[in-house]
Amino acid sequence: MPVIDATFYPLIITARPTDPIYRQPPTGTDMSTLRVVTATDVRPGDWVLGASDREINELHSERLYWLMQSVACFPALPAVVNDAVALDGESLVWRPNELILIIPREYLPADAYGNRLTGYRLGDRVERTLIRVPKEFGPRDREGVARPVIQRGTVTAVDDDAFTVAWAGAWSPREMDRTEGAMCLADPARIQQERTTYGFAVGDPVHPVDSTSLGIVLELYPHWYTGSAMARVCWSSSGWDNEGSADSFVQTDRLTHAVRVHPSRVTSHQQYTHTA
Repeated sequence: MPVIDATFYPLIITARPTDPIYRQPPTGTDMSTLRVVTATDVRPGDWVLGASDREINELHSERLYWLMQSVACFPALPAVVNDAVALDGESLVWRPNELILIIPREYLPADAYGNRLTGYRLGDRVERTLIRVPKEFGPRDREGVARPVIQRGTVTAVDDDAFTVAWAGAWSPREMDRTEGAMCLADPARIQQERTTYGFAVGDPVHPVDSTSLGIVLELYPHWYTGSAMARVCWSSSGWDNEGSADSFVQTDRLTHAVRVHPSRVTSHQQYTHTA
């Protein structure tokens, strides 16, 4: 890709937003290290910058940006499935040849990326990006339209050459691509914001009010019309596969936190090798 000269203009910053949706580049980042790459060249730990009013190119004209500030950015946690590229578990999928504005991870301050470069530790809370392709229309889905989601888990064992993660809940294997996406430490501030906004965080075990049924929060979102806090819940009693049932989508005020839950009832274990 040819090198293009860029002109930089001085700005006076009077305030920094604290809302994670409008997150700023990590303090100390050298903004002259910005690069333009294709979506498939974005790596775990690169920081993706949002667009101010339109995409960098016209390949995805229907895109609705959830990042509305020119310097808003987020750490990439990519997953690729066919022609769908997820750069994290929340924003829309990208096409492989779309152009992305990034700050490469090697130019970020040392403490900016939440990965364990020397290996994960027992008890670490981690998350990964998955891509699901719904088989039918639903409150959160369009049939056949790929959508990224996150899944959280906890490191339960660490050996010299491998570690084990207990992933909370499960998405239906019928609608998930099995390509393994990147993994990183879950951001405690983001988890706390979810609990402040919705009362729960993704991965929390829950009961319905006045019931002992056990479920795991898969995702959280505001109702499209009422704005009510909603949760998509996976119920362990249904074999971790209940996307088609109406009670999968619940107002969060109808849920309570589950306590003293045996891990085997709400998690699935996977083993990974240490990577840098």
